[in-house]
Amino acid sequence: MRITFIIDHFSHALGGTENQLEKLIQGLSTEFEIELISFRPSEWLVTRGRDPGRRVSVFQINNFRRSYTYCNFLRLIRHLRETKPDVVHTFFPVANILGVMAARLAGVRNIVASRRDYGEWMSRRYLLMSRFANLFVDRIVTNSNQVKRLTEQVEKYPGNRIIVIYNGIDLGAFHRSTPNIEIRRKLQIPDGKKVIGLIANYRPMKRHETFVHAARDIIQERDDIDFVIVGQNAVPGEPKKAIQQLVTSLGIGQRVHFAHADGNVQDFLSLLDVGVNCSEGEGLSNAIMEYMAAEIPCVVSSSGGNLDLIADGVNGHTFSLGDHHALAKNILHIVNDEAARLRFTHKAKEKLCKEMSLENMIAQFTQLYRSLGGVPC
Repeated sequence: MRITFIIDHFSHALGGTENQLEKLIQGLSTEFEIELISFRPSEWLVTRGRDPGRRVSVFQINNFRRSYTYCNFLRLIRHLRETKPDVVHTFFPVANILGVMAARLAGVRNIVASRRDYGEWMSRRYLLMSRFANLFVDRIVTNSNQVKRLTEQVEKYPGNRIIVIYNGIDLGAFHRSTPNIEIRRKLQIPDGKKVIGLIANYRPMKRHETFVHAARDIIQERDDIDFVIVGQNAVPGEPKKAIQQLVTSLGIGQRVHFAHADGNVQDFLSLLDVGVNCSEGEGLSNAIMEYMAAEIPCVVSSSGGNLDLIADGVNGHTFSLGDHHALAKNILHIVNDEAARLRFTHKAKEKLCKEMSLENMIAQFTQLYRSLGGVPC
């Protein structure tokens, strides 16, 4: 079978969707003929295009004021007619519209689209265009039950054609490891202090300010806890600078540390006593899954797909979106209660092993593609 993935951009494999798609391609390449099509060029794509088991193509469709976008859309249709994929699967907003339309115009018989967040970016125009494109989609795959419900309600797509496949995590790549002393010293975190961490790139929906205000609450009570924020700017402007300014204005600059993990997130995970996620409407957080795999107890906002991962009082704590007082209280509970910490981490790891292993994700996608293509599973 030939599977063609179409995505808006693929500049690295560190982002949530790109990371999952790269793992999926690697897992499928022994059984399927794979092509990855991007609507933007990148150095990473040039490098990965040399990997065995896949073909990489770029059709620059990213500026609707330029004629090349429309020419490349026609080229894409012609390309799909020539390559004749059995299944086209699209990721990200533009591909979920134009990738779907190109596949249908090319006569592709099986088209799958993706929804992986709460669509906080979606304007009325995008919504109308998505609903139109959905007329030609055989299945939509979401990565959480919360996103499935949202897709049913907002896009009016039939629920019986929406499939939930959780993100997959390579459990062997994440484990509770000895703290990386070099990074701890580089961040100037004193020996003996507990470390509370937020791993999230800077964009408004990540709600870093909630974490900072909770840090201030805790610092007012305890002098043996420091905080680290790991991430980089992910939207235009300087959102990271705004958070740094907030930290300074609250007078907690000596206790809140900033870092960027360039492919070595495990080193930062090794430092953490509690992992936090404050996001609004996230689909399914890879960061939370990494906390869980590394046996780090979690405190997460009760929003979006976070509730698919963490059940309050069972395998972690949840708090109402934006309630930094509740976040601080939950962090302190875990820090103070060793039995609760051990119970949470055990249950969290157990959930990952049963429902969200990388092997399980790949098996579910394999079953989906084979069923669409009429191939016995």
